[in-house]
Amino acid sequence: MKEENPTNVSKLNNEYTHNKTFESLRKRKQKRHMRRRIVGILFVGGFFVSGFAINIWTNTQTISQMEEEKTEARTELKLVEKEQAELNGQIKKLENEDYVAKVARSQYYLSEENEIVFSLPEDNEANEIEKTDDSENK
Repeated sequence: MKEENPTNVSKLNNEYTHNKTFESLRKRKQKRHMRRRIVGILFVGGFFVSGFAINIWTNTQTISQMEEEKTEARTELKLVEKEQAELNGQIKKLENEDYVAKVARSQYYLSEENEIVFSLPEDNEANEIEKTDDSENK
C-alpha cells in the first residue's frame, strides 16, 4: 500500500484550482487520444506500405523470371533461324536437277539407262550412320 507523506501543504478548494485540475485532466485525455490516433494511422499506413512493398517485390521477381525466359527464347530463336537457313539452302540445292539426280544415285541407288550401280560395304555403313544421325536429330 501506498503511504501518504504528511505534508504541511494544504490543498485549496476553490473554483480556480478545480478548473486547473479539470483542464490538466482534459489535456491528458487529449494527448492519449492523439497518441492512439497516431498509432492507428501509423499501423494502417504500415499495412498499406507493406502491401505495396510485397507487390513490388513479386513484380520484380516476375520481371527477372521473364527476362530469363526472354534470353532463352532469343537463343532458341537463333538456333531455329540457323536451322531454317540450312533448310532453305537445302531447298535451293534440291531445285537443281543435277543435284537431285546425284542424291538419288547415291542414297537410293537409282541409275540411268545402261548404267550399273555397285554397292560397297563402306557405302552401306556410311548411309546407316547418316540415317541414325538424322533420326536422332529429329
